[in-house]
Amino acid sequence: MAAMRKGRQYLAFGAVTFLVASPSVFAQKVASDYDRSNDFTRYKRYAIGKNYLVTHQRPEDEAHIDQVLVESLNRQLQAKGFVLDQDHPDFSIKYEAGGLTGADASARPDVVIGPVFGPFYEPGNIASLPLDTWTSVLAKVKLTVTDAGSGKTVWTALASQKIRDPQKALRDLNRKVDDIMSKTLKSFPPASKPRTN
Repeated sequence: MAAMRKGRQYLAFGAVTFLVASPSVFAQKVASDYDRSNDFTRYKRYAIGKNYLVTHQRPEDEAHIDQVLVESLNRQLQAKGFVLDQDHPDFSIKYEAGGLTGADASARPDVVIGPVFGPFYEPGNIASLPLDTWTSVLAKVKLTVTDAGSGKTVWTALASQKIRDPQKALRDLNRKVDDIMSKTLKSFPPASKPRTN
């Protein structure tokens, strides 16, 4: 369960937006861990726990992103046969999601004199070097399953993906969130070993 504690540290990011797959992204990475002593076959009903979303979006946009995440989570779990029951769950599940902005820059090549091989600045003018700059977002989502009876964390998964074009990803948010939720929940529930008396 040490990996579960470490997973919480990965979510101390401060961010831009939760986004997911698009043609302009790097491959998704998903890592999961679970309590091997837990019997997951007894889980039938679930509740949605207190979620955590970190963005730099307007409040109404953040509320929409949260709604899309929760609806996708419900769809994925119900497709696996689980029933939403906020009052009498066997387990609760929550998400933590957000993104970390990155920026890169490179010297813009001059087609007449060729590429620039060093930092050349005019005296007193640091901005004289023409640069190409671009931003990307490292999006992350963590899912945590807690046993309703014991209150113990029994399963976690952390998915991350680098997105080169965040605005393009936002335009197809529902499908993209479904894609990452499906991949993140792929290992849930884990196969339980039959208990012996």
